Amino acid sequence: MITLKFIRHAETTLNKSGIFCGRTDCDVTLEGLEQAKNLLKDKKNYFDEIYISPLKRTKQTLDIIIPNSNPITDERIIEASLGEWEGKKKSSVNHDLLALYRVGKYTPPGAETPEDVDKRVCSFVESLFCKYHNDEKIFIVTHNGVMKSIKRNFVKNYDSIMSRNLETITISDTEFVYYLQNKQTTIPQNII
Repeated sequence: MITLKFIRHAETTLNKSGIFCGRTDCDVTLEGLEQAKNLLKDKKNYFDEIYISPLKRTKQTLDIIIPNSNPITDERIIEASLGEWEGKKKSSVNHDLLALYRVGKYTPPGAETPEDVDKRVCSFVESLFCKYHNDEKIFIVTHNGVMKSIKRNFVKNYDSIMSRNLETITISDTEFVYYLQNKQTTIPQNII
């Protein structure tokens, strides 16, 4: 049984300023780095493989949590593109549209749709379940948009679709089978 541990990156300068990051490549704050220091304190050598998105905030977060690691960068776990909202103050966006966006019922002009994000994120997860079969533990540092996709597709019940900085979600065979059943596909024999 493989285990995938997803974590949202630490607080960024744009998060702190109330600005939509999206694919803007911004730095993690000193406060965010401090908060990340104690995460996984006793499990630094616990993971067989590590993946990050191409945005530097994921690498900065990883470097604090697991120093000197050699992650694999994967485009499929990059943050969702926010189109016209990228770089805007959250307070400048219509409150009703923002609420609809947060639950996946509105897509800003030029932004990536939740279905597009789900397609690439599910492809990433499926590829890991095909690649690993020997109880490997995989650590993945990613973004809120990816975490929302993980919740939509792999988690039966969750408190909030939005993820806090450094929030974690673990996926194992149980969650993967749940996903496959909802997708209505044939479950690979190595998962059952």
